[in-house]
Amino acid sequence: MKNNGFAWREVARALDYLCPGIGACLLGLAAGPAFQPQAYAADVYVSRSSEGVPVYTNQAQDASSRLFLKGSSEGIAAGARGSLKENDSLRKRREALEPLIQDVSARHGLDPALLRAIAHVESQFDSRAVSPAGARGLMQLMPATARRYGTTDRADPAQNLDAGARYFKDLLNQYAGNLALALAAYNSGESNVERHARRVPPFRETMLYVPEVLTRYESYRQAEAAKTR
Repeated sequence: MKNNGFAWREVARALDYLCPGIGACLLGLAAGPAFQPQAYAADVYVSRSSEGVPVYTNQAQDASSRLFLKGSSEGIAAGARGSLKENDSLRKRREALEPLIQDVSARHGLDPALLRAIAHVESQFDSRAVSPAGARGLMQLMPATARRYGTTDRADPAQNLDAGARYFKDLLNQYAGNLALALAAYNSGESNVERHARRVPPFRETMLYVPEVLTRYESYRQAEAAKTR
């Protein structure tokens, strides 16, 4: 889950809206047994704390609050600036993995667009990806996480994606469906989220990671919605 291979131009695009920092709380993905089309439980607003750090809430806090995500299934994320391009090799890897992504998402009650977004940011859909910290595979599993979920081969796409999905679903349940906190915990570890009073830790990688996944997620959701029109 430690991965430095971010698509930096897309990150910068997201941060152009988000500002250089991220806080809590982004109330989001329903954590029920089956994913519902309403990916976000409520509208999400971004405003600045007294320390100047962007804070995400489900209602406007003051005149500086701006709508970031619309809560209805018809809503479009203000932070997502249209479709994010991908190169041919990345697209081919994604398409080859799509049946597996659909199967794993259905088994664990996750939106396939969300699982796809996490795998995109974590590994660019490269099952051979290895980070300097030792994370490996599509979902960049650390050895301890792999053991926790019974993964015997982190390079195996099916095992890796399944373990990563189960771990992320557990994080969503742990943080009551708060998508930002679940993503932050996936990236930096649960202990860091707890140590920072259940707020997104102020680590550069994590502050870039959360909006990058959210932007990819919304882009994939829009692409899927366009297919049904």
